[in-house]
Amino acid sequence: MKKVKLLRWLIIACCLSANGQERYVVKSIESSRVEMDSVWDAKVHPEMAALVASYKTQLDARMNTPIGVAAQTLQKGFPQSLLSNFTADAMLQTAEAVWGNIDFSIMNMGGLRSTLNRGTITLGNLYEIYPFENRMVLLELPGKAVKELFDFIALHGGQGLSGTVSLVIKKRAVESLKIGGKPLDENKTYRIVTIDYLAEGNDGMVALRQATKTEDSNRQLREWMIEYVKTLTTNNTEINATIDNRITVHH
Repeated sequence: MKKVKLLRWLIIACCLSANGQERYVVKSIESSRVEMDSVWDAKVHPEMAALVASYKTQLDARMNTPIGVAAQTLQKGFPQSLLSNFTADAMLQTAEAVWGNIDFSIMNMGGLRSTLNRGTITLGNLYEIYPFENRMVLLELPGKAVKELFDFIALHGGQGLSGTVSLVIKKRAVESLKIGGKPLDENKTYRIVTIDYLAEGNDGMVALRQATKTEDSNRQLREWMIEYVKTLTTNNTEINATIDNRITVHH
C-alpha cells in the first residue's frame, strides 16, 4: 500500500513539474496487485536462465559445504533455549578473545530465524539461522541501565543470555539477578556483547542506548558464528548446548 501511494505522488510530482514545460493534470490513477508466480516463467529467456543457473550452482556448492556436526537439535524459545544459549555463549567466548573480559552477552530470540538440526551442519544452515546483517558490538553499560535491561527481559519472559547470568523471574519481574556469580551492582559499569540492532535500542531494549561506550567489531554475527563452529570442528567438538539456571521462571 505504501508503495502504491509513493508511486501516485511521483506521478503527480512529474506531471506538475514546471521547468517552463506544459503542465498536465492527473485525471485518474489505477493500480492492481500482480502476483509474481510461475505464470511469468512460461517463456524463459535462455541467456538469463543460463546466467542465473551458473550463479546458483556456485552458491549451492558453497552453502552446502559441511562445517560442523550438531550433537542434538537446537531450537529457540522462551525463557531460554538450546539455540539461544549456544548463540549467546559463542558470542561471549569469541568476543573475549578480541576484547578481553566480558560480563555477559545478549541476543534477542527474534534474531534467530531457524532451527539447527542434529547431524551435519552446513554453511547454509548458519545463514538460515542468522540471516540478518547484524554486527557484533561491545557496550559499556552503567549498572542502573543493566537493571532496566533485566527488568525488560523479565517482563517479556526471557531472551538469549550467556551462562554468566543467573536470572530468576517471578510474576514477570526480577526476583534475583547475579552476573558473574555476584549480585547486580548499580554503581558498576558492565561490559556487554550484543548486536548493533539491539545496541540501537530496537526490539524494546531501549536501556542499551544508555551505553557510555560502544565499540563496533565491523563483523557480522554470522561470520563470528561460522568461525566459532569451524573452530569447534577443528578441535573435534560437536555443537551442543544445555538448559541451565541462567533463566528460571517462577509463576
